[in-house]
Amino acid sequence: MNRGLRTYNGQNKLAQWVQIVSDCRDSGMSVRQWCQEHGINISSYYRWQRKVYAMVQAQQEVQFTEVTPVQAVCTDRVAVTIRIHGMEADIHSGADAATVETVLRALQSC
Repeated sequence: MNRGLRTYNGQNKLAQWVQIVSDCRDSGMSVRQWCQEHGINISSYYRWQRKVYAMVQAQQEVQFTEVTPVQAVCTDRVAVTIRIHGMEADIHSGADAATVETVLRALQSC
């Protein structure tokens, strides 16, 4: 099977599991009761819940990206401060385009 198709199928399954776990938790019912009512095997539900929680936890972990400037910055003057997704980066005057692009990509991936 094509790797892209496998990735899509995996993402589709994960989206379904997120919806199932969310619906169950929002129902006010016990997991056992909700699963019985919806014809879902309780072992499958808990396996899906573990995968959903693992995904959420992985997204919340801090990620670092190494940025190596192509040229030394001659001044400490900040030209612009960029804030994305609660993260902040100062771009100093004299920074080259490749460094700025790397910083932007790192911020967007957080």
